[in-house]
Amino acid sequence: FVDHLYAALAQQGIQTYKDDETLPRGERIGPALLKAIEESRIALVVFSENYADSSWCLDELAHIMECVDTKGQIVEPVFYFVDPSDVRKQKGKYGKAFRKHKRENKHKVGSWRKALEKAGNLSGWVIDENSHEAKCIKEIVGTISSRLPTLTTNVNKDLIGIETRLQDLKSKLKIKSDGVRIIGIWGVGGGGKTTLASAAYAEISHRFEAHCLLQNIREESNKHGLEKLQEKFLSLILKADVKVGSEIEGRS
Repeated sequence: FVDHLYAALAQQGIQTYKDDETLPRGERIGPALLKAIEESRIALVVFSENYADSSWCLDELAHIMECVDTKGQIVEPVFYFVDPSDVRKQKGKYGKAFRKHKRENKHKVGSWRKALEKAGNLSGWVIDENSHEAKCIKEIVGTISSRLPTLTTNVNKDLIGIETRLQDLKSKLKIKSDGVRIIGIWGVGGGGKTTLASAAYAEISHRFEAHCLLQNIREESNKHGLEKLQEKFLSLILKADVKVGSEIEGRS
């Protein structure tokens, strides 16, 4: 599940850190992982049935919840075949794990319980045998995307009238409606058409599964042919290296 989730986040262009290493029993989590947690805007915690068995996972969670208080980090929990109340109150398999931790990690049990209680109280996704996992992953990625800042743009927001024109253009796009929408921006050369289109792209492209900004189409097609533009477009949309043999093939 985590592998599919990670791949979906990466495909959306979200820089995601997933720790793939396994620490030998008793070792502490490394500085690279601590740094990754501290520098992240959002922590996505997947609570599995055996999550609490791992002192390493619990150390990670305690550090994440600490970052919530000190850095304002956002935590998005996923309860994967686990009842949130078991996490919150350390019942079921979580209770069994903690009875073991009481004997082996007495000095950490208090902070771990506090972290689990806090995380278990957060609203998140509950995935069980009735869930459609692919749909859940899509919803998670969509939520993460919406909570991250929009793409940065070189557009100077101090340009006179840019904000008003940008809002007007975004309203015409009707992003939440179904279907395909084509917007034409017409005006004299040097009037700011490309600047406006680039600003809109930077602000809204993260909402889509795929996106592409093609510029200077007339010049580029005259130089290299439409096939090269088709290849660029298809490669970015399909996230694969696409080669086009002819303009007709590219269209199809």
